[in-house]
Amino acid sequence: MRRFRALTASLMTLAVALSLITAESLTSASASAHGRTTVIKVWLADYPFPGYLDQRLQLAEEFNQKYPRYQVEIEAVYHTELPAEVYRAVQEGNPPDVANYYYNATQIARDMRAKNGRPLFVSVEQAIGNRKKILDEKVVLRDLVPHFASYYEYRGDMMSMPVTAMTSLVYANTTILDAAGLSQVPRTWQELERACAAITALPDGPQHCVTWPNHNWFFQQAVAQQGGHLTNNGNGRYARATRTNLLSREMLEYVTWWQRMHEAGYYQYSGVPEDWGSSFEAFVGQQVAFTFDSANQGDTFVEFGRQSGFEVAAGELPYNGQARRHGNVNSGDSLFLRAGLDRRTQDGALAFMQFVNSPENSAGWHQSSSYLPMNRKSVDLLERAGWFADHPAPGVALDQIAASRNSSAGLGMVTGAFDAIQNEMVVAMDDVLVRGANPWWRFKQADANAQRLLNTYNRECIGPGLRDAECFRVGMWG
Repeated sequence: MRRFRALTASLMTLAVALSLITAESLTSASASAHGRTTVIKVWLADYPFPGYLDQRLQLAEEFNQKYPRYQVEIEAVYHTELPAEVYRAVQEGNPPDVANYYYNATQIARDMRAKNGRPLFVSVEQAIGNRKKILDEKVVLRDLVPHFASYYEYRGDMMSMPVTAMTSLVYANTTILDAAGLSQVPRTWQELERACAAITALPDGPQHCVTWPNHNWFFQQAVAQQGGHLTNNGNGRYARATRTNLLSREMLEYVTWWQRMHEAGYYQYSGVPEDWGSSFEAFVGQQVAFTFDSANQGDTFVEFGRQSGFEVAAGELPYNGQARRHGNVNSGDSLFLRAGLDRRTQDGALAFMQFVNSPENSAGWHQSSSYLPMNRKSVDLLERAGWFADHPAPGVALDQIAASRNSSAGLGMVTGAFDAIQNEMVVAMDDVLVRGANPWWRFKQADANAQRLLNTYNRECIGPGLRDAECFRVGMWG
């Protein structure tokens, strides 16, 4: 498997020390030479975005400078490969102390076992206990945005520390909306449908009105918005998921509305599942007036609109106005703490987690990566600095998340075979849109396929012993 070269923050620290040779650096070097340096191996998920981990690497360097007797070593591992790489490291006897899993691999992480058959990871909340500080770092567990933190809870226990979060929004070409006499971005499916009727009636308007990728993320959003579940046992939050639920009323409401939008000519589909590029190009090329995309795309859409002479506004993702609204789910990453670490190593790892999610560092992460800030106090810092006035999309996203319920429906599912299950939804919808499949029959088949996949995971991927690579499969964009 492809792995990125390990990036060790301590080497950068040493380079600075050698070049400056100050009295302070000599004192720190002497302290490290006479004391025991504790190495903390942190594996972070990497993504195909330029400079994605730059801020994290800088934070590791700062942490090592602040605590000279600790050495945080960051290794970047491509996010789809990380679960399998951790498994390989366990078999070789050198797993990381901290591992960063994408949200759809949460159950995989919880099911990971050490060579002795015990869980590889321990609850972060239990490891922290009721401490207010670890080393000199304030414990920020309760300062995190509640909806972001709650995704990683199991029966009220926060198993891992969230470090990234994202949700979906609608982006609107307000120049076209103005021409159609529309004063606001649609909030519901029904409002969007009416807006599309007005927009496609314009004599010089776009042929189609709205687009979004046929991607599993939007199924998750739509079902959660209506209070539905994709698996039993409270979306896998009260107990392990054992039954899939892709034929729910909430799912069929969404699929049939989507089909109706397509048949009316309002929705533009490229005919290719998970085609984010086509949806992006259709919107910036003014072939449609609306698109659904990630909250971190706000600045990009605004800039493309400016260059092409139209205005762009971000709005909360439209929901079914005929159902009680439960809110939107978020994706992201979290840090898992290896069980069985000595107290000194564990405290250093926990302190680094708090350091990364401090108000200042969380705000800096948002500004450098466009992922949403994790700490509520970092949101306050950004608000006071006027950040959201210049970058409105993340502010809209945070309002959307704040209005979401921390319910098993609103938080979304945690399950084994997550990636395989969600792909069944995408393939089924492609059949509905392109080949005219009946939604009920097609999603009944998808649910049966998903159930077999979940059964296989629960039978073959739990407990000690050697595991097949399929147990650790994570999709490109979950």
